[in-house]
Parts: sequence; structure tokens; C-alpha cells
Amino acid sequence: MEGDRLAALRDLGKPREVYTLWVETHEGAVAFIEAVLLWEDNIANVRREFRRIRGHTWFKMFVTPGCLERVLEILERLKAYVYIGSVCVEAS
Repeated sequence: MEGDRLAALRDLGKPREVYTLWVETHEGAVAFIEAVLLWEDNIANVRREFRRIRGHTWFKMFVTPGCLERVLEILERLKAYVYIGSVCVEAS
């Protein structure tokens, strides 16, 4: 009985890669970045969690599987409107 319930889960296959981005920016830009990404059907989740490293502030962002390239493209285009420095991609 238990095996039958879990059979469907085994057929799903391996989940796609999940990415965490650390985006160098300032707190004032985070709400704008989040609003743009939410407009794109939740392709990323901008967190208020941040790190300070050598005078730079890095905000955490989770990217929906399959959307990494789109998110990176959007961040590049947003540089014309708000400060976005470096972006660090971590695979989870």
C-alpha cells in the first residue's frame, strides 16, 4: 500500500537546479528589483536577507528553476535605473 502512494513521486524525476543569487545593491533598490521580478510571474524571490562584505551590501535572491538566464538578463537591464553591482550565482 505504501509503495503505491510513493510510486508517482519516483516517476517525477530529478528536480531542476535551484539557484541562489547574491546581488550587490542597496536597500533602496531592493523594492524596485522585487517589483520588476514579480511582474515577470514570480521568476525570483527577492529576500531582505543581506551580507555586508568589505563595505558592499549583497541581497539574497532565490531563482525559480529554469529562469536563471531571464533573471540575469533583467538585472542587467535594471542597471540603467538602479544601482546593481556584481551578481554572484550559487547552485543549490
